[in-house]
Amino acid sequence: MTGQVDDKPADDQKCEWHAFYNDTILPFWREHAQQFTIQRPKQVQLNYYLLQPENAKAIVLISPGRIEAAIKYPELAWELCQQGYAVAVLDHRGQGFSQRLTPNPHQGHVHHFSDFVDDFAAFVRDVEKQTQSEQGQALNQYLLAHSMGGAIAALYLARYPHQVKAAVLCSPMFGIQTSFIPHSVAVGITTLGATLNQWLMPSKPWYFIGMSDYVEVPFSENQLSHSQARYSSFREQYKLHPEVQLGGPTFRWLSQALRAARQAINEAADIHIPVLVVQGGADEVVEGKAQREFVCALSHPFSQLMVVEGGRHELLIESDEYRQPVINRLLRWFAQGGEPRTMDPCE
Repeated sequence: MTGQVDDKPADDQKCEWHAFYNDTILPFWREHAQQFTIQRPKQVQLNYYLLQPENAKAIVLISPGRIEAAIKYPELAWELCQQGYAVAVLDHRGQGFSQRLTPNPHQGHVHHFSDFVDDFAAFVRDVEKQTQSEQGQALNQYLLAHSMGGAIAALYLARYPHQVKAAVLCSPMFGIQTSFIPHSVAVGITTLGATLNQWLMPSKPWYFIGMSDYVEVPFSENQLSHSQARYSSFREQYKLHPEVQLGGPTFRWLSQALRAARQAINEAADIHIPVLVVQGGADEVVEGKAQREFVCALSHPFSQLMVVEGGRHELLIESDEYRQPVINRLLRWFAQGGEPRTMDPCE
């Protein structure tokens, strides 16, 4: 199952990169990605994918961001498998192929953010069972998360007993960009909207102001990535599988997310493994200041912040110049179980 990652064309060679993606990466995903489901309370069904190289040396558990589905990650899964890692990617509740929570499947919604965290714990337990059966032994675990998935992962690591050796959180959602609106005011507005929604139309969640069903944002207008090749590939997957498309968040989701972001910082000291937080220097979605605050609250002395100057929010589908240093660093991080700090991010 292994090959040479370095043989992959650069993403600025769009035709060559797309050919490699379509001829090598997607067939690899279709052949090796096993699909599993988990039943959660109140009849919520979760979906996840598991890829297992023969004699895998460890497993990387992936917690995606909001609107994301596991099918956004074939390239990353392929790269990790070439390094001998098994890979498991969860579709969070209300996303991907997991069960939707509202009559309108495009609404990004959750009743309680802790549901995401509890789901992730159930996902890890199920993956442990599947890998034990296939590999004949327990695998060392590493955790990789993006954006909303970073807040979920942080709260999981703080609240649950686990076997994760080290974690990498890319563009984690420890604060949401609210422009000129202070955090406390944003919490108040979203909580008021969610409360009114519950009183007036409890069975029909409301979109937050200005939000709508899924819209494919043209590459020229996107704030997520500089890579046209990777951006167009992810959008193409969402065209091919319209059932994974997700639109804007509801009042309830935003209210819960804003509170959970602050809770992740408050509970960071309860995380006792090395955590690498990767920050995009040009991220317009989540707050860099909150990410630094989280790192400074972590208890493990190896935990640190990596700033990718000029990188946008989607570092895992960014252009090679921003993405490849992140991939190289996370591979070292997992191989070594963290790295001693060369500088203090809190100074």
